[in-house]
Amino acid sequence: MPELSLDDGQSVHFEDTGDGPPLLLVHGLGAPSAFFARSVAELAHDHRVITVDLRGHGATPEGAEPVTVDRCAADLQALAEKLDVRGLTLLGWSLGATVAYRYLDRYGTDRVTGLISVEQTPYLPSENGWEHAAFGGLDAAGVAEVDRLLSASDRATTEGLVRSFFAQGATPAEELVDELTSAATDCRSGAKRQLWQDALRQDWRGRLPSLGVPVLFLHGALSQIYPSAVGTWLADAVPGARLQLFERSGHLPFLEEPERFHRAIRAWTAR
Repeated sequence: MPELSLDDGQSVHFEDTGDGPPLLLVHGLGAPSAFFARSVAELAHDHRVITVDLRGHGATPEGAEPVTVDRCAADLQALAEKLDVRGLTLLGWSLGATVAYRYLDRYGTDRVTGLISVEQTPYLPSENGWEHAAFGGLDAAGVAEVDRLLSASDRATTEGLVRSFFAQGATPAEELVDELTSAATDCRSGAKRQLWQDALRQDWRGRLPSLGVPVLFLHGALSQIYPSAVGTWLADAVPGARLQLFERSGHLPFLEEPERFHRAIRAWTAR
């Protein structure tokens, strides 16, 4: 598995496959790039698909901490430079979308021509009347509970988190749950907690319109992670942005409605 050596002596694991318009897929918290395996196999038929395991996740070696959104964005920039990729579409899912926002905010649009933001809110906590927080109302007790769950290393806790990614009321295939749970257990608890704490401080509500690229928002209508109409709020907040809702999906539209999801990606990169 290829690894990219970074300026602080650490390294990250990445994959680069296929040929065509380049896509960089950025995964979520505690859910490494293996979650994208089916999308990579499908999209690589007509795209160059790049994935990376963020620090503390998947096949990336365990390294120094802290792990922050800014550090992950810097790692994306180092990878884009190593591969000398331009005309890139950034696809960030969940926390990966926040990393993509930070990448564009810090490094600009020299290499990037579009952003696909999948199932993320611009601000995680619930405060001052903000109605699009994680889980519908992430308060201090909820923050502490998530921190506790991220600290756990037992498979049962990880499986419970994975099941919450699926649509409300869904009964996902046990083989898929088992596969995703195994992938999620490769994530280090210390790194997850540090990235979570940093993500709580990220507020993109007033900053998304200035990212400088066209934006497509993809959201699951039955998400247990973001049960509000956050996708509509985002599309209204960013001039020219588009929104697609996946009526049968939760937090994993690329697995719950894959054919429609991949059609949306192809239409966006071909626009």
